[in-house]
Amino acid sequence: MCIVNLKRITMDYKIIRSSTVDTLSEKVNEFISSGYEPIGSHQVVVIKSQNRYSGTQHIDTINTIEYSQTVKKIN
Repeated sequence: MCIVNLKRITMDYKIIRSSTVDTLSEKVNEFISSGYEPIGSHQVVVIKSQNRYSGTQHIDTINTIEYSQTVKKIN
């Protein structure tokens, strides 16, 4: 006869997003102090890109960037 004790393990998975690096760091540190741990590295994504012109000459490009970090907590 074999007796097996099974314990159900749950994981809380969140993606933290921010428009600045400093705010992302603050948010991630809050989650870490609540028992979460980061998964992998942070991500940086261009969510909007706008080219600016003077007549027909391209002057520059303005990028709107979003930073994110995935965290998990095992219960």
